[in-house]
Amino acid sequence: MGNELSPFYFDLLARVLRKEAGILLRPEKTYSLRAKLRPLADRWGFTQLNELITHVHRERHNPQVVDAVLNALTIKETRFFRDGRPFDLLRERILPRLARDRRERGLRIWSGACSNGQEAVSLAILLREVLPPAQADRSLVVGTDVSEEAISRARQGIYTEEETQRGLPSATRQRHFAPIPEGYRVRPELRRLLRYRTLNLVAPVEFPLSRFDLILCRNVLIYLDDSSKGKVLANVHSRLASDGYLLTGAGEDARRLHSGFQSESGDGIAWYRKVVGNLLAVPGEAGA
Repeated sequence: MGNELSPFYFDLLARVLRKEAGILLRPEKTYSLRAKLRPLADRWGFTQLNELITHVHRERHNPQVVDAVLNALTIKETRFFRDGRPFDLLRERILPRLARDRRERGLRIWSGACSNGQEAVSLAILLREVLPPAQADRSLVVGTDVSEEAISRARQGIYTEEETQRGLPSATRQRHFAPIPEGYRVRPELRRLLRYRTLNLVAPVEFPLSRFDLILCRNVLIYLDDSSKGKVLANVHSRLASDGYLLTGAGEDARRLHSGFQSESGDGIAWYRKVVGNLLAVPGEAGA
């Protein structure tokens, strides 16, 4: 099998992914790139990686083709309550504050790269466990991902035994998931809080909801060039309520890339607030 990837074809693929998805391919990752593309080439019947990339370039405006390449290249490592501490921060500090400030309505949360839905489901669980029941009933978690395949799985709300064992305490699984032959299905009282849609964060964002109280955009910026990072953060800034919160992944500094965010920190975790004009929004002045 032809696992060779010449500089010409590497550059060709890099240009396609940068233009269509904002993904930055680095030459030093050529070896891992070959390993990740090989199964896709086999599935599509290409013996040479260069042939695969020629096909991808020819079909670069076909969302299914680009989606398949992104699924092959990007890390789909995800789990419920991934990394733990950010969710502790949400449970103990941010969600109670937002709930008090918006006691007359539910919260609106956007999980910006939800993959198969575990992050969005984790947020919905927190809403059920932290907010008063009536307020939780009026709340909403919107999960988006660039991958149609991932969003299709998220909408099903079905997870294997192994997936539910990663990050979910047994009592939480019993409370919020129903056992089925394939594994576990998210229970209806949780599913009612969840909406999913395919979305490229680099492109202009359109939502029926004008503003979100909390946005999670974790482990997204690490894949993008600086121009695309700026576009993502501009989209996030435009959709964040004036006193809302943004959480990014470790090492993803929103303040360095966009002047509209002010960082805060506590217990070794950083998060961001929206800067309106030259002023940091005052907690309690709930965004529309």
